[in-house]
Amino acid sequence: MTRKLWTAAELEAMDPSEVDAIFEDSITWDLADAPQELLARSRERILRRIEETEPTQRS
Repeated sequence: MTRKLWTAAELEAMDPSEVDAIFEDSITWDLADAPQELLARSRERILRRIEETEPTQRS
């Protein structure tokens, strides 16, 4: 589903409550609805960060 892209001029012409509603509607709350490419990139970044900052556990 493609969402409308609002221009600055359109947003500036709106009441603050309308802008707030657009912002709230733009938030993806369920990961199942998020773009899978975004999730994959985020997961890779998180795992890389953990690898860089967490000490290696040795048995």
